Amino acid sequence: MQELVKFHPTKRLFIDTLTKDISVRDCIFDLLDNAVDSYVRHKIRERREIRVEFDKEKFLIYDNCGGISVDHLLNHVFRFGVIDTAVNLPTIGVYGIGLKRAIFKLGRKIFFKTDDGSDYSCLKIDVDEWVQKSDERLEDWNIPLLEHKKTKLKSGEKPYTHIEITNLNEETKETFTEAFTQRLKKAIQIYYALFIQDNIDIFINNEIQQPFEIRVKIRWDSNPASFLDEYNNVEIKIICWIEYREEEKRIPKKEKRQGWNVFMNKRLILHDNVGPETGWTGEQPHLPKFHSIFNDFRGIVYLISNDPSKLPLNTEKNGFDRENATYIYLLKKMIYVAKPLIQYLERKYDKQKREVQEHEEKLEDFLQKQRGDKKPKEISIDKITRNRNFTPPDTPIIKLPKTTTISYQKPKEQVTKLKKRFKVRSNAEVGSESFDYCFNSLAEGSDEE
Repeated sequence: MQELVKFHPTKRLFIDTLTKDISVRDCIFDLLDNAVDSYVRHKIRERREIRVEFDKEKFLIYDNCGGISVDHLLNHVFRFGVIDTAVNLPTIGVYGIGLKRAIFKLGRKIFFKTDDGSDYSCLKIDVDEWVQKSDERLEDWNIPLLEHKKTKLKSGEKPYTHIEITNLNEETKETFTEAFTQRLKKAIQIYYALFIQDNIDIFINNEIQQPFEIRVKIRWDSNPASFLDEYNNVEIKIICWIEYREEEKRIPKKEKRQGWNVFMNKRLILHDNVGPETGWTGEQPHLPKFHSIFNDFRGIVYLISNDPSKLPLNTEKNGFDRENATYIYLLKKMIYVAKPLIQYLERKYDKQKREVQEHEEKLEDFLQKQRGDKKPKEISIDKITRNRNFTPPDTPIIKLPKTTTISYQKPKEQVTKLKKRFKVRSNAEVGSESFDYCFNSLAEGSDEE
């Protein structure tokens, strides 16, 4: 009998490797992706919903986006690396990893039920019990259905999938804070905006999420740049523009938008990205390193494919697979479309910089005259004994001469005539004008005091 070298993994290593580098947020995104993909696969057109609820005791997600057939549940849903090429629809899931890593990451006990309108199926997974079973026998890797029967749906009810996870992992419990909930809501509004705009309502702890508004706002005399193409069975659409901002209106930093937003099969993958993966490397032939002078640059990329394995998407679904041939081609086109806008912003910055420099040079000439040959001064801390306002450097210091009061009586008729002569209205102005006239006439050019 031939001896065999064992290549299959242990369940413990399998789970640890699968869940090691994924965040709790991305686990929830994986489960949302499955629900959205179900909506697409079933070619539903009417409005449906996805509900997510969680606290420190449990996590559940429910959707009425078509349900899962018993055959698909038995042979595909919990298997790894299964690529369903027969679907031929723009889904986001590829290798069947998302569901498994999500539920294993979140907790230890999983209750799963689904009804596709033909069959009702449910199963329970106790992760600790499953791990303790033998790694050697293939049947010990499988989990039996708890129940399978004909549909339980009543008239008017929609096919659904329901997952409830309890005995949450400590990392999950610590993550489920109020701050996390608010960040998650904001992220879902952005990353699933196109699905929400279409026909899927998403609820987080019973609160419906409104989609982030995606718009192109430009000056009346400007136009966006756009590029449409197809490469390796992936439709490509690139749009770039210079964002119009009202100069007098200050935009809070958290509301500012900049850089690239990349959608793959309608799911946002990269949000407001200004990193090397979207071309901002500072090296030729790429874009310069991102700088605040490019804050008004906006770019959107839409990638659509009925074969999601062709999309340049990494396994975490939060960035590019940078060795993918489609990504290499796409990046060149993104840079090509964006460069004229970047060059415009550079020229605009250079012009503004020159204007500022010219202004500063004029100011410096004026200040130099004020300073003359004055040297820096040093002040002892001990001599600072009173409150005084800060005087910024290069502030012109103009010393006003000491003044005194002159008061005298003159005939009213003569004062009236001088009012007309000096074109003034008050007696005080007559006094000031007559003094200046006398001083300029008699004392000008004299060094005597």
